[in-house]
Amino acid sequence: MPGLPEGTYLALMSHSGSRGTGGEVAKHYSALARRLHPELPRALGHLAWLGLDTDEGREYWAAMELMGRYSAASHALIHAAVAGSLGLTPMRSIENHHNFAWREIHDGREVIVHRKGATPAGRDVYGIIPGTMVDPAFVVEGLGNPMSLCSAAHGAGRVMSRKEALARFRRSDLEHVLKERGVRLLSGGLDEVPMAYKDIREVMAAQADLVRIRGTFLPRIVKMAK
Repeated sequence: MPGLPEGTYLALMSHSGSRGTGGEVAKHYSALARRLHPELPRALGHLAWLGLDTDEGREYWAAMELMGRYSAASHALIHAAVAGSLGLTPMRSIENHHNFAWREIHDGREVIVHRKGATPAGRDVYGIIPGTMVDPAFVVEGLGNPMSLCSAAHGAGRVMSRKEALARFRRSDLEHVLKERGVRLLSGGLDEVPMAYKDIREVMAAQADLVRIRGTFLPRIVKMAK
């Protein structure tokens, strides 16, 4: 990465959303959109929209942007608190959104790009793509591929639902893989077992035309859930 010589580093990676508030915002405006489009069949109600040329649409956009800034601030505070407790000064910080919407120019016109399960990967844009509690996380540099609307997968992605993972695996299964990979888990549920996710290395290989790997970090201490 620019400004950092090759070497071995200690990294802190956090995943923090809007703590449920963003979901409530989306729920409120989705319900509003349905009410404003009674002409839609009941089965298609989830496709209701709020135009950005309306007061309701502009209000929703402003609320969503606020939730994005709130999430980013949560990350910043978490990292500042941990660094302060350890008496360390970060050499480089990277923050990026996923499951969010952006106003961008593509093919010469302004569009809204919603990256569900994806993260920005514009040219020279740095981001983070995590694996699982035992698999690597990657610092990446976007290649700005227009075929993906300058996007990349934001993580390994699941191969089974949380419900299926809870039914299929036991705590002993998780403890075995943690010991095998040398990872200390402070807390985490069986719905997040590594076996419930795709192989992050295969995912990264499949999107080599979207991002360039600039750093690889291996988990050693993990805390998930309460």
